[in-house]
Amino acid sequence: TEYDLQRLVPLLIMYFCILMAYTVLRDIKDVLIVTAPNSGAEAIPFLRTWVVVPVAFLAMALYARLTDFIPPNRLFVVTLLPFIAFFTLFGTVLYPMRNLLHPVALGTWLRSILPAGFRGAVAIVENWTFSLFYVICDLWGSMILSVGFWGFANNIYTVQEARKVYPLLGLGGNVPSLLLAGAVISMFS
Repeated sequence: TEYDLQRLVPLLIMYFCILMAYTVLRDIKDVLIVTAPNSGAEAIPFLRTWVVVPVAFLAMALYARLTDFIPPNRLFVVTLLPFIAFFTLFGTVLYPMRNLLHPVALGTWLRSILPAGFRGAVAIVENWTFSLFYVICDLWGSMILSVGFWGFANNIYTVQEARKVYPLLGLGGNVPSLLLAGAVISMFS
């Protein structure tokens, strides 16, 4: 019916955009860390274990707390805004000023006093803006895609309606975003 399309089409567009951003961000975050000065693939396990996991727990705890104060129809937007603010800040300030913001001298000193096995941890500190970008991109997948979007969708559709609509969302959002994201990444790489 027309009412169903009025709910489905905007949600499908939103899901497509979130998935598209997720796919692009997922690829960019790894490349930034691996190709950063004095960094490499050895930084990723340190980032995942000692930064991403604790921050994800804190973010989920904060989200759970927000659910007590913010109505469900506004929670998704409130969750999305800090991500938009960070990506805007990263693109306009942190990335362009990375050479001024990254403490290269500190990284050099830490590498001189720490065992070689801490090279990945030192890279996280030295390239802190890229590390922060990595963490926020990782949170995008769990906070915005998994919890935020589907929580928002659950407020729009009943369980009975969801049985019909969610497969359409999955197919209509995943396939085009994966195809288009690959083209976008290829175009800018």
